[in-house]
This record gives sequence, structure tokens and C-alpha cells, in this order.
Amino acid sequence: MTRERMLNPIITLFLAIILFQSCNMVNPKESVPTYIEIDSVRLEPTISAVHGSLSHKITDVWVYYERQLLGAFELPARVPVITEGRGQLQVIAGIWDNGLSGTRTKYPFFTVDTFTFDAKPTETIKHVPVFKYRTTETPKVNYFNEGFEQGNSFEKRAGSLASMVKTNNPTEVFEGDWSGKIQFDDTTTYAEVITSQEHLLTPNRDAYIEMNYKSDVSMVMRMEVYHVGTYIYSDVIGLKARDTWTKVYINMGGFASSFQYGKFKIILKATKPDDQSRPKILIDNFKVIYYN
Repeated sequence: MTRERMLNPIITLFLAIILFQSCNMVNPKESVPTYIEIDSVRLEPTISAVHGSLSHKITDVWVYYERQLLGAFELPARVPVITEGRGQLQVIAGIWDNGLSGTRTKYPFFTVDTFTFDAKPTETIKHVPVFKYRTTETPKVNYFNEGFEQGNSFEKRAGSLASMVKTNNPTEVFEGDWSGKIQFDDTTTYAEVITSQEHLLTPNRDAYIEMNYKSDVSMVMRMEVYHVGTYIYSDVIGLKARDTWTKVYINMGGFASSFQYGKFKIILKATKPDDQSRPKILIDNFKVIYYN
């Protein structure tokens, strides 16, 4: 056998290997994810006497894998995770800031859910994240909670024709035995009520109002701020009429930064429309939560 004939098979094999490797470079092997399916979440109690109701409106989850953000996902969610072996998922509860679907954000007063799993590419793993209200320890969280079960923290302001009163009518109560109520009629056409307790909010720290409400009329939430010896009034948000109970999270962080170390009270005001005879506003689980 000649030398040339001996080399031909070797050269052919060498070229085949190069061609195979080139094909792999052009068409690299695709990574296959493991899917984490999150259909729902749970909010569990920490100290019920402090944080009050577990009513929530968690609409999204912000998902991290080994502390690297994978994305924000609307519930129910199917989260692709490209990894091998064992790893940990961190899940943060997401809400509609100020009740707007276009301003989705992480809620700072719930704990982070963690979930360790073994990667199984192409397979789906179900998980139900569990959140809790943060405790009052470092960083210190302040909770003001008015559920109307024990009392009523709203007072009528000067010029208001209606008051916030308690109701135990089962058709008017969101949960528990009592809710707050503002009732209008032909002579009681304007309401403006204010929280009796003031709050000292810290600049550049998170602060929120939580509230369940059901209302025949639109209303405005305002702030009364005592700042540098002067009372300042500023509208926070307008809330639409709702014929079913609705949960809202209202971001107050910007006001805390604008009026540094001011003392805040919250005002609700509304006017009876001419085309309604006896409209009403129902409030429950009114909370002010902030770091300081």
C-alpha cells in the first residue's frame, strides 16, 4: 500500500472531526430550562395584633435565582430557570403601586420567600410562595392599623357634614365584625375625615397606606403635614367608586421626602353626587406602614 493511500483515511477522518466541531459552533447546544410554576401565593401572620388583617392584593412575583433577577411575572406565572444542579429561588411579592396596573413594584413590607430545588430541565416544579409582614425589629417598621374592631381613629374635620362611623351590618362589613362607614343623604352632602394619630415619616424610606374600600362615590385622599411650624395640605390620590371591595396600596414615600420629618395625618374627603340619594363609603383594614 502506498504512503498516499495510507494518509487518505487519516486526512478524511481529520476533516470530518473539524466539520463536526464547526457545526457545533454554528449550532451550539441549546440550554433547556426547568420551569417553576407559581399559580398563587399565601400571606401568613407574623404578629396579628400588630399588622392586622391578612387581606392582600399581590398581583405579581419578582423572581431571583441565586440573587440574580430573572424577571417580574404576573400571577399565575411560569418561570423558566436555566441552571444545573441544586439552587435557590428568591421570590418577592409584587403589587400595583397606587392601585395602577402600569406601576407594578415590589412591596417592601413583606418578607422574601426562598425555595431550594434540583434542576430538572424540561420539567415543571410547582411552588406556592409564602410571605409575612416584616417584624418591628431592625430595620424598625411602624404599623398603624385601624380595623374598626376596637374603636374608630377617624375624626370629622371642621366643615364636614358627615362623619366616619362604625357599622356591623353584615352587608357593609368586609371582614371581622365591624367596618367604617360614611353615609350621605340630601342634607349630609360633604364628608372630610382625618386620622386622629399623626405619623413621623423618615425621608428616603418606604411608607405605604393599605386600605380595603367599597364606595358609591369617588373620593380623594389628602395629607395634612405639620412642617416647620406650618400646616400644609396636599392631595395624594383620587380613588374611583367601586361596587365591590377593593384593596389598594398607596405609596407615601415621596411625601416623606418632600416634607422631611414632617408630622402627617391622613384625610379622606368626598362629595355626594346630585344623582344619588343615599350613597355611602365603606372602609376596612386602614393601615399606615413605614420604616424609621
